[in-house]
Amino acid sequence: MPEANNEEQCFYENLKDIGFGEEMISRCVLMQKEGRDRELLITLQNSRRDLLNGIHTEQKKLDCLDYLVNRLKKEKARKLSWKKN
Repeated sequence: MPEANNEEQCFYENLKDIGFGEEMISRCVLMQKEGRDRELLITLQNSRRDLLNGIHTEQKKLDCLDYLVNRLKKEKARKLSWKKN
């Protein structure tokens, strides 16, 4: 970003760290420069919501995976205890 001050560069880097693509970063930078704070805030809040929904989706998958792993471990332990008797 040419001739960017530290605050602008920090804002840009934060948007990159969020995972925004160049098009979305450009839109956000433009909103900030034009003082469209309400629109920028809504955009960021929507992105936060989308990220959180993704986390919840992945957490559900992780919970299902944990359930299967634990079920298989219990089944294996049960089979081993039957063989010992």
